[in-house]
Amino acid sequence: MKLTHTPDKTEVFRERFVHTEGFTTRYLEAGENNEATVMLLHDGAWGGASDVTWGRCIPILAERYHVIAPDFLGFGGSDKVTYFDRSTYAPRIKQITAVLASANVVEPVHVIGASFGGSVALRLLPTAPFPLKSVTSIGGSGGLWKTHVMQDQLGRWDGTHADLARVVRYLMTETDEFTTQVELRLKWALAPGHYRALASAAMPIPDALRNRQPDDWLDQLRETVTPTLLVAGEHDELFEHDWAARLAATIPNSKAVVLDSRHLPQLDRPDETSKLILDFLDEADQ
Repeated sequence: MKLTHTPDKTEVFRERFVHTEGFTTRYLEAGENNEATVMLLHDGAWGGASDVTWGRCIPILAERYHVIAPDFLGFGGSDKVTYFDRSTYAPRIKQITAVLASANVVEPVHVIGASFGGSVALRLLPTAPFPLKSVTSIGGSGGLWKTHVMQDQLGRWDGTHADLARVVRYLMTETDEFTTQVELRLKWALAPGHYRALASAAMPIPDALRNRQPDDWLDQLRETVTPTLLVAGEHDELFEHDWAARLAATIPNSKAVVLDSRHLPQLDRPDETSKLILDFLDEADQ
């Protein structure tokens, strides 16, 4: 395991690269190392990356926490890798575990994920390979209760700026930050290998070849004790409207909150979402 880093890009976070098992992961780090650690997991839409999903929240969270925000393999500045022989979540969990180890984080971690990152966070709950202090999922259901819009609209992109804007409209409303969000995503979406990594992972396969092994994740959730926050957007078209309430009824130590936003409240309402997160982290810390 080899860790390298670049000089500070901003006063808020530091960009680092860790090399494990033959692949390179880019991650952002902010805050003081002697504070409790918050790990931020980004969404899986075209052009997703740590700074794209969490750029407006990192400065707020870093005032009180040590923040680590990795780019999943296939995204951002990490290597463009897609696995076809294992579950969607297992390689991501292995990757973020290696990032925490490289940063010498051994204490329990608050994990906060958005959309696909939220699903990865929830998949940690039953059998996390590192200690959890809390889990927050924003717009991520663990892979369940998706609407047809998710696959029909987010699963495709024609490579143009205009079509990427179409995708982003499902993630957030057209506020003053909308254009900035599209530009940030376009930078990473145009990175060599990103399109193929995402498009190949979403490639449909015949029903006869699908893995039909049962997924007992929901049953396992009933035994978890980790404090869990589930945040849904009131105007989200990508998931069934009551996904958060369904999960909250299954996870013992959890609560669901609905915000006036589209799919990703931290893009629509970063201050309100950050306050909600910080209040929840305070409860979990106590």
